[in-house]
Amino acid sequence: MSGELPKLDPEVLHTATAAFDEAVDVLNRIQADLSVGEAAAAAGQLLTAESCRKAQAAITEAVTTVVASVREYGETLDAAVRAYAVDDQAAADDIRGVDIPR
Repeated sequence: MSGELPKLDPEVLHTATAAFDEAVDVLNRIQADLSVGEAAAAAGQLLTAESCRKAQAAITEAVTTVVASVREYGETLDAAVRAYAVDDQAAADDIRGVDIPR
């Protein structure tokens, strides 16, 4: 150990949580299932159309799962950052309150 205290910048982590929020927005807009749904509509009643509809449902479910996971991770990270900031401030207040004789 070099004797240095570990440093954590909560603002950097808040920036990371904002990036996760943006990723959720992008994933919600991506409409990954749209082209498969369009293929199903174009194919009509054929067996291919049913396969496309099943694929569309699977893609929708996968994207929904990813969006939920990314959102949960971002929220968890943000909660951890907020808890750290509160604890860090409390520790700083405690240190400032110590009367060190000269």
